[in-house]
Amino acid sequence: MNTSTSALLLTCLVSLGAAAQDAPERSELGLMQGQITAIELLADRASTASVSTAETRYRFDYSRFAADLERVRQGIQKYLSPSRAQPADLIELSGDYRAEAPHSRSSDEHD
Repeated sequence: MNTSTSALLLTCLVSLGAAAQDAPERSELGLMQGQITAIELLADRASTASVSTAETRYRFDYSRFAADLERVRQGIQKYLSPSRAQPADLIELSGDYRAEAPHSRSSDEHD
Protein backbone atom coordinates (compact mmCIF):
# COMPACT_ATOMS: atom_id res chain seq x y z
CA MET A 1 0.00 0.00 0.00
CA ASN A 2 1.51 3.33 -1.01
CA THR A 3 1.62 6.45 1.16
CA SER A 4 -1.23 8.31 -0.55
CA THR A 5 -3.55 5.31 -0.21
CA SER A 6 -2.67 4.99 3.48
CA ALA A 7 -3.29 8.68 4.04
CA LEU A 8 -6.64 8.48 2.24
CA LEU A 9 -7.68 5.42 4.26
CA LEU A 10 -6.66 7.12 7.53
CA THR A 11 -8.61 10.26 6.56
CA CYS A 12 -11.73 8.20 5.81
CA LEU A 13 -11.48 6.35 9.13
CA VAL A 14 -11.07 9.59 11.09
CA SER A 15 -14.02 11.14 9.22
CA LEU A 16 -16.21 8.12 9.96
CA GLY A 17 -15.29 8.32 13.65
CA ALA A 18 -16.14 12.02 13.75
CA ALA A 19 -19.45 11.41 11.99
CA ALA A 20 -20.29 8.61 14.42
CA GLN A 21 -19.59 10.89 17.39
CA ASP A 22 -21.58 13.70 15.78
CA ALA A 23 -24.76 11.62 15.29
CA PRO A 24 -25.62 11.25 19.01
CA GLU A 25 -24.97 14.95 19.60
CA ARG A 26 -27.19 15.92 16.66
CA SER A 27 -29.90 13.63 17.99
CA GLU A 28 -29.69 15.19 21.47
CA LEU A 29 -29.77 18.71 20.03
CA GLY A 30 -32.84 17.76 17.98
CA LEU A 31 -34.49 16.55 21.19
CA MET A 32 -33.59 19.85 22.85
CA GLN A 33 -35.32 21.74 20.05
CA GLY A 34 -38.44 19.65 20.61
CA GLN A 35 -38.27 20.40 24.33
CA ILE A 36 -37.95 24.11 23.60
CA THR A 37 -41.14 23.86 21.55
CA ALA A 38 -42.87 22.15 24.50
CA ILE A 39 -41.62 24.85 26.88
CA GLU A 40 -42.92 27.55 24.51
CA LEU A 41 -46.35 25.92 24.51
CA LEU A 42 -46.35 25.70 28.32
CA ALA A 43 -45.25 29.33 28.64
CA ASP A 44 -47.95 30.41 26.19
CA ARG A 45 -50.55 28.53 28.22
CA ALA A 46 -49.26 30.05 31.47
CA SER A 47 -49.28 33.53 29.92
CA THR A 48 -52.89 33.09 28.86
CA ALA A 49 -53.86 31.82 32.31
CA SER A 50 -52.01 34.51 34.27
CA VAL A 51 -54.16 37.09 35.95
CA SER A 52 -52.72 40.49 36.74
CA THR A 53 -54.28 42.16 39.75
CA ALA A 54 -53.76 45.58 41.26
CA GLU A 55 -51.97 44.00 44.25
CA THR A 56 -49.43 42.26 42.02
CA ARG A 57 -46.23 44.25 41.88
CA TYR A 58 -44.26 41.95 39.59
CA ARG A 59 -45.22 39.63 36.80
CA PHE A 60 -43.33 37.06 34.75
CA ASP A 61 -42.18 38.62 31.46
CA TYR A 62 -43.35 35.96 29.00
CA SER A 63 -42.37 37.93 25.90
CA ARG A 64 -38.75 38.29 27.09
CA PHE A 65 -38.69 34.59 28.01
CA ALA A 66 -40.03 33.67 24.54
CA ALA A 67 -37.37 35.84 22.89
CA ASP A 68 -34.62 34.05 24.86
CA LEU A 69 -36.04 30.64 23.93
CA GLU A 70 -36.02 31.68 20.27
CA ARG A 71 -32.36 32.76 20.58
CA VAL A 72 -31.48 29.37 22.05
CA ARG A 73 -33.40 27.63 19.24
CA GLN A 74 -31.60 29.70 16.59
CA GLY A 75 -28.24 28.99 18.21
CA ILE A 76 -28.85 25.25 18.09
CA GLN A 77 -30.04 25.49 14.49
CA LYS A 78 -26.97 27.52 13.48
CA TYR A 79 -24.76 24.89 15.09
CA LEU A 80 -26.54 22.05 13.31
CA SER A 81 -26.38 23.78 9.91
CA PRO A 82 -23.61 26.38 10.12
CA SER A 83 -23.22 29.13 7.57
CA ARG A 84 -19.57 29.63 6.71
CA ALA A 85 -20.13 33.06 5.17
CA GLN A 86 -21.56 34.79 8.25
CA PRO A 87 -19.80 35.52 11.55
CA ALA A 88 -21.49 34.34 14.73
CA ASP A 89 -24.13 36.65 16.20
CA LEU A 90 -23.26 36.91 19.89
CA ILE A 91 -26.48 38.11 21.53
CA GLU A 92 -26.70 37.58 25.27
CA LEU A 93 -29.77 36.09 26.89
CA SER A 94 -31.73 38.39 29.11
CA GLY A 95 -32.22 35.93 31.97
CA ASP A 96 -34.34 38.49 33.83
CA TYR A 97 -38.01 37.57 33.55
CA ARG A 98 -39.47 39.71 36.32
CA ALA A 99 -41.25 42.84 35.15
CA GLU A 100 -43.22 45.44 37.05
CA ALA A 101 -46.93 44.81 36.66
CA PRO A 102 -48.81 47.75 35.19
CA HIS A 103 -51.39 49.14 37.58
CA SER A 104 -53.35 52.33 37.83
CA ARG A 105 -52.69 54.85 40.57
CA SER A 106 -54.85 57.74 41.54
CA SER A 107 -53.30 61.12 40.90
CA ASP A 108 -53.23 62.05 44.60
CA GLU A 109 -51.39 58.88 45.67
CA HIS A 110 -47.73 59.31 46.62
CA ASP A 111 -44.87 56.80 46.82
